[in-house]
Amino acid sequence: MKGVHHKSSRNKLSTRDRKKLSGEDLNTIDETVGQRKKLSGEDLSELDHRVESRDIISQLPEHIIHHILSLLRDTKDAARTSILSRKWRQIWTSFSILKFDQQKIQEQEGCLEMRNKTKTFKDFVANSLNNHLKQKLSIQKLVLHITSYDLELAPHMDHWINIAIENNMKELDLHVVVKKSRYYYLPQTVFASNTITGLRLHGCKLKFRSNIKLPQLQKLYLHEVHVDQQIVDNLISSCPLIEDLRFIHCTGLQNLQVSSLLKLDRVEVHHCHVPKEIKVNAPNLQTFWYCGKKSLPCKIDLVACVFLKRLTLEDANMTDEMFEDQFARFPFLEILDLSKCNNLKNLTISSTQLKKLVLRGCKNLMEADIDAPNLFSFEYKGDKMPFSFSNPSSLKAAKFSFEPVQIDSHEFHLGDADPLWFFRLRELLEKLKHSSGLKLIVRSKKLVYEKMMHRGENPNCCPYNTQNKCWRHSLKGIKIEKFEPAYGKSTSDWIAWLKSSPTLQYQTTSYRLSW
Repeated sequence: MKGVHHKSSRNKLSTRDRKKLSGEDLNTIDETVGQRKKLSGEDLSELDHRVESRDIISQLPEHIIHHILSLLRDTKDAARTSILSRKWRQIWTSFSILKFDQQKIQEQEGCLEMRNKTKTFKDFVANSLNNHLKQKLSIQKLVLHITSYDLELAPHMDHWINIAIENNMKELDLHVVVKKSRYYYLPQTVFASNTITGLRLHGCKLKFRSNIKLPQLQKLYLHEVHVDQQIVDNLISSCPLIEDLRFIHCTGLQNLQVSSLLKLDRVEVHHCHVPKEIKVNAPNLQTFWYCGKKSLPCKIDLVACVFLKRLTLEDANMTDEMFEDQFARFPFLEILDLSKCNNLKNLTISSTQLKKLVLRGCKNLMEADIDAPNLFSFEYKGDKMPFSFSNPSSLKAAKFSFEPVQIDSHEFHLGDADPLWFFRLRELLEKLKHSSGLKLIVRSKKLVYEKMMHRGENPNCCPYNTQNKCWRHSLKGIKIEKFEPAYGKSTSDWIAWLKSSPTLQYQTTSYRLSW
């Protein structure tokens, strides 16, 4: 920022400009001006060179500045960046992002009646667009967040979107809160834009259109959108540059067939109603993320995606055979995340490329043999310890979260039925002693605090087990790490027990254990 101040000192500051600056800024400028009067031409040239070299923020590449502007929440904040330097001012005028949040605008105006609120919002957006166009500024991105949608607002929204399209809009982010199944129908002009690169649609309805032409579209996100199967097929076939394709809580999608998209990098399908089959034929696909429903089985075919690197599946219907058939076809897979895959029972995961593995909530998983010599991170959450590692030497970060088991309405704690459970856990931790990050979470109603802190030199807890003693016998040291307030936390049974203690009320305890 000093570089900006020094550059501004070349010209005489007006009284208005001086009022905007702080005392420290004025001192810096005045001091610089005083130094300039004493310097020769050669010295001035050297000073300018030093000042410009310090102005690193103006030397950023244009696409980086574009990205910074896109992350700013408020249009006014983005506009303020134009004072940083001439370069930022030029980029700001060519990279305009218009964001209109109906609820925020109506609250700022202090309207009480709904009719006045809607009118205020419409006037605000219309005036902002008119002022923008008078300055002959382009529209890089239009964001409309509609919280109180009605049919009277629809033609105004059409008009705003059409104005943006006429001014070469590149991205449209439209979020409509749906009430009483009142969807907003996206205007047909959107599907004939030669400049749009990104569409993020929430709470809309897409009408069938055969002549879709979006030659520049790269990102398509549909969230709570009612789609027609034909329009989805036409979108995919008419947008050859799509890189990122996402369907989230959508209805009307019967099948997803993706092919001939050479630039496709990411596909996500989350909790969509009805899809029976997903088939992706994209040779350069890097990421696939699917979250399904137990009552709606879906056949997934990713056979042609041989270069897949990240695979996330939340699919209650996936069997051992289905998984092995898919996994064997991804030799370059680096991240594998399996959640709530309740039909999985016995898995063999063998890969030299795999770096991160997550097994979360697969409640029927009995055995998982993991042979991944380059595995860096592993996370497990469940009520068993079904996994085993052939070679965990590269594992640096591990997280284990063990839950109680419910059997015949009774809570069944890890270690109660299997006396070797803690011995196996100790063996596992011994294998992972080289890890730099290890997190172990065991939830239990038992008096964990009392058992650990008052175990004595020779705990009398395993009188009938002479060979395999429980975890307390091998525990060498316990250190209370910290006490933290737990206000607002979920009241699990274990937390409820902590709160019931007169000494630990409303607090949680963290321990560092050593064996």
